[in-house]
Amino acid sequence: MSKQFPLITIAIPTYNEEKNLQSCLESIFHQNYPLKKLEVFVVDDGSQDKTLAVAKKFPVKILHHHSHDGEVGKMIAFQKSQGEFFYYLDADCQLKGKNWFQKMIKPLRTDPTIVASFTRKYSGRSTPALERYYNFDPIQRDPIYQYFSPSIASTVVKEEQGWQTCLYTSKKIPPAGRCLHRRSALWPLVKNYRRFLELDFLVILVEGGFNRFAYVPQAGIYHHHVKNLIDLAQKRLRNVKRVYLSEVEIRKYRWFDLKKFSDLIKILTWVIYAHLIIPALFRGVWLSFRHHDWAGLYEPIVTLFVTDVIIWGFLTSSKTWVLLEKRA
Repeated sequence: MSKQFPLITIAIPTYNEEKNLQSCLESIFHQNYPLKKLEVFVVDDGSQDKTLAVAKKFPVKILHHHSHDGEVGKMIAFQKSQGEFFYYLDADCQLKGKNWFQKMIKPLRTDPTIVASFTRKYSGRSTPALERYYNFDPIQRDPIYQYFSPSIASTVVKEEQGWQTCLYTSKKIPPAGRCLHRRSALWPLVKNYRRFLELDFLVILVEGGFNRFAYVPQAGIYHHHVKNLIDLAQKRLRNVKRVYLSEVEIRKYRWFDLKKFSDLIKILTWVIYAHLIIPALFRGVWLSFRHHDWAGLYEPIVTLFVTDVIIWGFLTSSKTWVLLEKRA
């Protein structure tokens, strides 16, 4: 039994997730996988709603912190994890199908050189159009992130039955940070970290010689990423001010480097492209035909909107000018 069904740890950081947590946990505990082989942590950040009451309906371990930082919550769970494999879910995620764990661990059990597996995002029956548009990209990259990061397809080196083997390099790591990690490989490299920095950890793994990953598209996750443009703007502003500008000097995973003239030209090229609108409109029409979904017409809207929101976030932060001074 233990060989066929290894222990898997899942961490779910929460803060006022009463509306989402029930569906997330049901998707885990309704899997065709032995319950005693699942170690599920709900790591709560001082919720004021009924999040903990929902969590207590399920066989989970509840941990507490008050850092107001989800990455801290994930790391607390990782430190306490006993599983052979470790995964984290946001509370607004659900696993697709009933054999999710079997599909995700198969490449890890088949090939010991594979350090982690990851899957793609899918849309459900009632998924809003904006979220469906984001799911055209398997890891929900909007156009600007597609422009500044490598695709999964660019790293695939071998097709297997049920998954694809991906070979990462220091300059080619897709931003697919939600991975089922082989704990024995990751833990020694990151045990001194206070926060679970999923994209930085990919860089650390590659630097440590672990550069083979498995992409398992058939497994799938429903991730309710954004509901509307207001929600999207808030997420992008938060990323700019709380993640990029606050931590650019220490982060290992970088979308671009302001020290490089070539990257500055690349940024300028994107800004011009986004404001031309017509090229993005043509691409949106093409996406709509390709996916048989009118949601592709969000392409020019999201392209321009996200670009301007990010620019606004940079221009209105005092940290931007400090950063530019250092770069100059």
